[in-house]
Amino acid sequence: MNNDTALKPIPVSELESFFQDFLEFKRATGLKYVSEERTLRYFSRYCREHYPDSNVLEDALFNWINENDNRSQKTKSNHAGVMTAWAKYMFSLGYMQMRIPDIRCSRNTAFVPHIFTAEELSLIWKEVDNLKPVRGCPNLHRCIPVLFRLLYSCGLRISEALAITTDDINFENNVITLRHAKLDKDRWIPMSDTMVQVLKKYVEYQKDKIPSDSPIFYYHSGELLKASTVYGRFRLTLEKCRIPYEGKLRGPRLHDFRHTFAVTTMNRLSDEGMDLYVSLPILSAYLGHVGLETTERYIRLTEDRLSTITDSMQLHLPTVFPEVKDDEEI
Repeated sequence: MNNDTALKPIPVSELESFFQDFLEFKRATGLKYVSEERTLRYFSRYCREHYPDSNVLEDALFNWINENDNRSQKTKSNHAGVMTAWAKYMFSLGYMQMRIPDIRCSRNTAFVPHIFTAEELSLIWKEVDNLKPVRGCPNLHRCIPVLFRLLYSCGLRISEALAITTDDINFENNVITLRHAKLDKDRWIPMSDTMVQVLKKYVEYQKDKIPSDSPIFYYHSGELLKASTVYGRFRLTLEKCRIPYEGKLRGPRLHDFRHTFAVTTMNRLSDEGMDLYVSLPILSAYLGHVGLETTERYIRLTEDRLSTITDSMQLHLPTVFPEVKDDEEI
């Protein structure tokens, strides 16, 4: 940038256009930028209220982040990160340099995921397999047993599982294609033969009820199933199974099915003699992680906490899939 060129102001009336260009730029790199778009809208509303018919002040971003409102420190930290990226983007285009807020929220590195034991899993399967039909949610008793098993046996994120359609499932090769998953990337998920048979039975029942390009998991036909709704059912399942919920950031969480999958897989590979850091990149790619660091956090309990769990889980795994041969598991 030419230092002799005056930096341009940012008119409040043009913020929406600037934000849209910024979103397109970020999404072109593979980022979804969904929650970030909401942050931009919040800042736009703040500017319209405080600087109508004028330019954005150099301190506007700093003042908004540090405003005394009901946002938590973590939320302010997230907002600051998004808006700092936008401010740098605008500066690179020749617009004024904004005062950047210095606010950080320490990450809770002490959080330990809940790894389900064989006994807990057995209780969960028994509970969901005995769900009764509900008039208001006619597909709940069919959907939940398959969905929970898919989360556990394939290590999926709930958002990924809820987006699966019949067109995404290849029953000949036992593979699910996850489309536009995290970072907008496609991913291929192989399944065990037992999971395939359970899923196939479920899909065949839905065949004439929903289009092949509609999500297969739903409570009401034609209505999208939300992750928050599934989480509510998960919490109720824990209560029925008398598995204690220890509170926020302590779990168990629905996402802990995925943690359990990762740890169980690494334990099994270790038992088979495979070096942890040889198998780690494979598991990382399977889980859809950007780097190995994320996967390492998933399996940090493998040696010091789960050394005695693996054998017990393997003994109970045949009961995971009902009415299916139990000689092949993940």
